[in-house]
Amino acid sequence: MKVFAVLTGDIVDSTKLVIPERKVLMKNLDYLFTRLEAKNELQLKIPFEVFRGDSFQGLLDTPAEALRVALLIRSYLKSDFYSGQNLDARIGIGIGTVAYKSPKLSESDGEAFHYSGRLLDGMKKHPNRIEIQSSWPALDAEINTGLVLLETITSKWTAAQADIMYLKLLGHTEVNISATLGITQSAVNQRSNAASWNAVDLFVKRFYTVVLQCINSK
Repeated sequence: MKVFAVLTGDIVDSTKLVIPERKVLMKNLDYLFTRLEAKNELQLKIPFEVFRGDSFQGLLDTPAEALRVALLIRSYLKSDFYSGQNLDARIGIGIGTVAYKSPKLSESDGEAFHYSGRLLDGMKKHPNRIEIQSSWPALDAEINTGLVLLETITSKWTAAQADIMYLKLLGHTEVNISATLGITQSAVNQRSNAASWNAVDLFVKRFYTVVLQCINSK
């Protein structure tokens, strides 16, 4: 059976947001997910759904891109593109089969949904912001160990650094980022280095490779 990735997430400390801030959050999440759905390589054939005002869920036909999508969400929330409030999200990534795929994610079902939902419930008890569960224990062990280390990087991103990470994760070059942000290419490079882009990029690529290897070995 085909393997999918389900991302289920919620906004950290969303109860501290006042009503106008919650409205801004909803608007910006809708903008972000619409932009991600336009990225053909991500193959988001069913739109992300936002529910309860601070939670969201998405289904990817390309599971190997799941970590990149999770980091795009987190970097956007932390960035000045959002509001400079430095918000964050917990995201559980479930990789597995989908028994029933409905046009509405809330009506869909399968192991990928179960993995993702259970992960998010458990993550509320500890500081990890991204976790994965799949049908491959060795994959989970490697990636979740790496995600703990990755968190030591992403938790320290400033809004200015998150701007760079968001655009780089979208595939923009430093020349394009310089023009978009109205800063020098040297400043882009400095912020990129301060945010440990090389380490982030290396792990995103490793995630992509090992997930594909597991799927192709089935």
